[in-house]
Amino acid sequence: MTAIRLLIAEDDPGAGEALRSAFADVEYDVKLASTGADARAAFADGPWDAILTDIVMPDVDGLTLLREFVAAPEAPPVIVMTAYGSVERAVQAMKDGAYDFLEKPLDLNALRVAVQGAIERRRGEAAEGGARARVRSAERKALLPGSSPLMQRALEQAHRIAKTHATVLVTGESGTGKELVARMIHTESLRLRGPFVAVNCAGLTESIIESELFGHVKGAFTGAVRAKKGKFELAEGGTLFLDEIGEIPPNVQVKLLRVLQEREVEPVGGEETVPIDVRLVCATHRDLDALVKAGKFREDLYYRIKVIVLRLPALRERPEDIPDLLHHFREVANERNRRKVSGFTPAALERLQRYAWPGNVRELENVVEQAVVLCRGDLVDVQDLPEEITGDRGPQDVLRIPVGNTLAEAEKELILETLRKAGGNKTQAAKMLGIGVRTLYRKLEEYGQA
Repeated sequence: MTAIRLLIAEDDPGAGEALRSAFADVEYDVKLASTGADARAAFADGPWDAILTDIVMPDVDGLTLLREFVAAPEAPPVIVMTAYGSVERAVQAMKDGAYDFLEKPLDLNALRVAVQGAIERRRGEAAEGGARARVRSAERKALLPGSSPLMQRALEQAHRIAKTHATVLVTGESGTGKELVARMIHTESLRLRGPFVAVNCAGLTESIIESELFGHVKGAFTGAVRAKKGKFELAEGGTLFLDEIGEIPPNVQVKLLRVLQEREVEPVGGEETVPIDVRLVCATHRDLDALVKAGKFREDLYYRIKVIVLRLPALRERPEDIPDLLHHFREVANERNRRKVSGFTPAALERLQRYAWPGNVRELENVVEQAVVLCRGDLVDVQDLPEEITGDRGPQDVLRIPVGNTLAEAEKELILETLRKAGGNKTQAAKMLGIGVRTLYRKLEEYGQA
């Protein structure tokens, strides 16, 4: 069996020997370099299966070494090691191409898992090589139509990000297409053959989110009649998308941070951990910087998930994309509803382009489908559009509920009508109703409208 070649660049002699001992296995051929010059010389004697390097080296900055290593042909995965408190430099290392970073003092078990995961992932990449089909630019455009510079820049960034292993934070207002971008990143990544698992953190109550993410063992709590895998395990080998991560409660933030650091999950009520190999893509419409300053979101977790930040523009920032979006969603609505609507009248198109779209792309999609369904002819006209777009609100802003309806029925009608008024934007609807987003999601689940 061919030994795994591992290059370790560590200037502290004691730490270097401890690292060598951690891989004192017949499977590993370890080379220890105590200076940047030694690391460069050793790298030239490659190929190497993986490299471990400290960021702080006596003669050459560790980030400089990293950039040299990852720029080489057939570059091996590089894992950087950094002292506690140097997280910002570690984040920069990830942007420069590092496979991962680990904080000192190192957990040697976690280190071995990280190295083995990096090697297995690289071997998987080599096996698939250039033969694996990638999504073409035309297919990406079908996911998120738009030719505006802002959207093209975002899509190009997503395309480049997909080829890395870095954790991604997608930001933007509700309805801008964050999950679509997350799916695109997965589809264009080397994890394509693995699952894509999406979790809406705002839609989970605090009492069940931990079980949903990490799983639970039988008897862990009342109602746990059988063991259940969490989303991290279900996403093994693929991508886990955590939407609205800013809604995760503090106690779960602590456990999520540990999962990201140790690459293992401990099911609720369990005593044994389960190793995981998952790429994390997160999304939020909230200002996480402000939440960190307010003490509502952990700073160390924030640095973990914001290795690469991808911002999606609001629809009002790219009005030139509206015609493309209208055409795309009209075709989708025609196919879904067996209609043959061929376009929009000039008057309808003028109203649609003038509207501010607070619910962004999601609201536009809902409006187009409604218009296609209600359309009386071949073209969508003004009378086929909802009153929030035409401006003909009048008495329709009043919800009439017949006497004799139960309070539960009245509540359901009010919630669903408010959601319609908000163009499907649940965050906006919750604000209009004066309730929390989680409460709204729970109600919609009860109505079968989630």
